[in-house]
Amino acid sequence: MRGMDEERIMARGLRPPGPLLLVRKRLDAAFGRRLRVIVSSEEAVRDLLAFFEEMGVPTETDRAGDDYHVIADLSGRKKGD
Repeated sequence: MRGMDEERIMARGLRPPGPLLLVRKRLDAAFGRRLRVIVSSEEAVRDLLAFFEEMGVPTETDRAGDDYHVIADLSGRKKGD
């Protein structure tokens, strides 16, 4: 079950840069929480990891079946960071 401290973005089936565009659109709502982005391609994972690395945000990845989960820890960040 998803915790209240986690924002989830379902970006399955979207080709890059689609998942990244969704993340940018919903980023403000996720600050102060964990953000889990579910994608279906390794290319999307690489794009997201590069984006979060540039922001200095700790991330982890996981695979569940055909899906990839990119989890970014925004819990220590506030809007404007």
